[in-house]
Amino acid sequence: MTGGPLAGLTVVEMTGHRAGPFCGALLADMGADVVKIERPGVGDPARSQGVGPDGKSGYFMANNRNKRSVTLDLKSDAGTEAALSLLEAADVFIENFGYGVTDKLGVGHEAAKEVNPEIVYASIKGYGETGPRKEQAGLDLILQAEGGIMSVTGPEGGEPVKIGQAIGDLTTGMFTAIGILARLYERGNAGGSEGEEADSAADSFNGKFDVGLFDSIVTLLNEYLTSYSMDGSVPGPQGTSHQTLVPYQRFETADGALVTGVPSDDRWDDFVELVGRDELAEYPTNDDRFEHADAVVGIIEAEFATESTEYWLDRLIDYGFPCGPINDVEDVVHYDQTRARDLVVEHDDPDWGECLLPGHPINFPEHDDIIRSPAPRLGEHTESVFADVAGDQTTLDEWREGGAFGD
Repeated sequence: MTGGPLAGLTVVEMTGHRAGPFCGALLADMGADVVKIERPGVGDPARSQGVGPDGKSGYFMANNRNKRSVTLDLKSDAGTEAALSLLEAADVFIENFGYGVTDKLGVGHEAAKEVNPEIVYASIKGYGETGPRKEQAGLDLILQAEGGIMSVTGPEGGEPVKIGQAIGDLTTGMFTAIGILARLYERGNAGGSEGEEADSAADSFNGKFDVGLFDSIVTLLNEYLTSYSMDGSVPGPQGTSHQTLVPYQRFETADGALVTGVPSDDRWDDFVELVGRDELAEYPTNDDRFEHADAVVGIIEAEFATESTEYWLDRLIDYGFPCGPINDVEDVVHYDQTRARDLVVEHDDPDWGECLLPGHPINFPEHDDIIRSPAPRLGEHTESVFADVAGDQTTLDEWREGGAFGD
């Protein structure tokens, strides 16, 4: 079975770079019809970033598959009119323009709600739509620093570093997708009422929400915030070690490295047996091990250095301890678990040819067709989409002559 659980949902996306496009891609992977509005002749800036051979951007390809692309000049009256006609028939609108920009372009929330009172309007900003920095531009690197996540990332005792991937963008995309589904659920419940109650529920449905990259990153600090309020602790970079659990980190072996940890005290005796160093039995609780972390880790490091990574992984798995190799991108692509879960998907791009795309992290057994279409060429679907939206050839011609679709 194909289509996905969101089949029949229409999403209009006016986004660029990563956070918004990633949100749209998640919805498209699950079956939504996602129409991407782009600026004529330019498009999403991601089209020209990370460009590889033949001008193809893996950055764009990964975050815009399963979508349709239309071009609109929203600085023209005809372009705004066409955009509002598109929103009139949509369930969801996603935008990540600067604060107040969509209002200036005539497709802000009030304008969208006027033509479609039931639309879900998702706004992505660097800092959200409230607070003293709401009008300030925000990029992932800056917000990783400002939101605190860099302060706990990097070699133990070293300087803070950026997380290797754009965690703020990607997390914001996920949170926005969650917010969209929540608003759709809310809308569905409002529609389930009857009579005057139904009218009241429909009138009260707002549909809009916003997510900031700063918000997402601060949320990822999780228990650090609570711990700070309890004892004033301000952690620094911790390398691969854990803030409360010992052992839980990277260990070097005779020919490489691995990561492992002991999640509970009732497994400690088994771990001592596995490692083969009886002196570790002197630290039966995590509190003991945390207090004497240097000694405990030192003993384990010395023993792990005597055998290969494969030897220790096999032994850890036999004993039922969580563990894994430190894979690079190439390793992940060929990893047995990656393949088994379709997390890397073989794809035939019409311009590039055979390539790999990231799969979808949610496994719906009955919906197995994840990549249904490649990332679209700029404006590839403008004619077909607006032929349906216009309703008649005269309106379509008027939009075109009015510069709606660019020169």
